[in-house]
Amino acid sequence: LTLGDPMFYSTYIYVFRLMEQEDVEIVTIPGVPAFAAIGSRLNRPIVEGDDILAIIPATADRAQLEKIMAVAGSAVVMKVYRNYPEIVDLLEKNDMVEDAVLVSRAGLDDEKIVRDIGAHRDAPLNYLSTILARRN
Repeated sequence: LTLGDPMFYSTYIYVFRLMEQEDVEIVTIPGVPAFAAIGSRLNRPIVEGDDILAIIPATADRAQLEKIMAVAGSAVVMKVYRNYPEIVDLLEKNDMVEDAVLVSRAGLDDEKIVRDIGAHRDAPLNYLSTILARRN
């Protein structure tokens, strides 16, 4: 019914709420969120020690994105397909772009991994695109 974890930025939540109103018995099976799958697939720690991890929808307004990235030691930015160049700019501003990696369609046959995200600023992205970044 869904990719990743059904209760984490998932379309499943909308279906769940509709079914809940109909008094239907619902069993939700947990999944692996894209960012966790990406970290494991790339053998890359997402967060460690006392680092602060921010999980951010790229659709948040710029002021929110700036505030969050200013304090996070590590960031997961999800659904970056709409405003990718703006996200790269914010990561650069917060010294988080050098180690950042972009993964589109994680775990699928046509998965794409981009390690030099600044060089691919204008590339068209799939809806299922996530950035893992950490402060240098």
